[in-house]
Amino acid sequence: MHIMRIPGRYWTDWIGAVALACLVGDARAESKDIVIGQSADLSGQYAHITRQFLTGANIYFSGINSGGGIHGRRIRLITMDDRSDPDLAIRNTHRLLQTDKALALFGYVGAQISGAVLPTINEYKVPYFAPMTGSRIVYSAFNRHVFTIRASYTDEYRYLFSRFTQMGLKRLAVFYDAVSLSNDSLMQTMIADAKAELVASESGIGRDIDKVADNLIQARPDVILIMSVSPKVNAALFRTLRNKGYLGYFYCNSLICSPLLTDSLQETANGLIISQIVPFPWRASSPIVREYQQAMLKARISKFSYLGLEGFIAAKVLTEGLYRAGPAPTREKLIAALESINEKNYSNPGYQINFSNSNHQGSVYVDVTTIGKAGAILH
Repeated sequence: MHIMRIPGRYWTDWIGAVALACLVGDARAESKDIVIGQSADLSGQYAHITRQFLTGANIYFSGINSGGGIHGRRIRLITMDDRSDPDLAIRNTHRLLQTDKALALFGYVGAQISGAVLPTINEYKVPYFAPMTGSRIVYSAFNRHVFTIRASYTDEYRYLFSRFTQMGLKRLAVFYDAVSLSNDSLMQTMIADAKAELVASESGIGRDIDKVADNLIQARPDVILIMSVSPKVNAALFRTLRNKGYLGYFYCNSLICSPLLTDSLQETANGLIISQIVPFPWRASSPIVREYQQAMLKARISKFSYLGLEGFIAAKVLTEGLYRAGPAPTREKLIAALESINEKNYSNPGYQINFSNSNHQGSVYVDVTTIGKAGAILH
């Protein structure tokens, strides 16, 4: 990824001039733009997530702008790099709201960042739309300013665990870099409901992966849940376990392993199960996937991804809210407009969105992807 540095900003240009048309223009045009702000990781451990999400989002916004914008005004997405640093994310957010007068904030990455900026969100009463996390930090309590369009991690794990019995999976191990499942009461309840047993819990922080793999194999798990956020560490664990003869399944949630699906997957990923919060992006049988693919191909981009589709959907739903907020939108008008979107009055075939004045979790959609032999992506 190439990043162009403009004073006070980092602009991503991996989707070329089409995306930049969405972001930059002459000063006279900018004064009429609808400004959407984003602080996200462009150069740190989550950059691979931001990159794919923004590709889909910018493709959608660019299409809207090329068609005349919203009530004659362009959408201008300002993205600032926070490198997954909470303090930097807070500073970026203040600048986006105070200097750039952002109408809404969009696509922040990670639970830690959301937790850091939520006090600022509440202080400014600004819509915080489509954060890329399924954490309880965002989902556990209703917040009038927070709108999500992805299922929560709890939704993802509950969906997977409900399938354990039919898949014959009973012995469960976990590899983590934050909180172990053994310390999480909700996860313990879901495991018990699935009639499964937690047989091992191993941290990857500062540990020898070879020793971790030995401990996991000794526990004889049917499936290993990967809860580490590091792609390099996870890939090393996959390879080490397979080389040591582990023949069971791996599982991880959408944000942990989905970014890897556009890379070359080796046979070591065979048996990897990934829960997903959007439809399969390589099959155009779903109307929303077909729309996404057509927009990407029109921009001469043929590399589809789950995160790209998520960004596309997020931009599309936010744009619907902006239309409904009228020609002179305010933050309060946008909140009310977003709350009016539901499947009865908003057609988005293939991915239903349901908001209300008491529910801001727009979707609970969950599906799974499996990796077959030679890294084939199966659905």
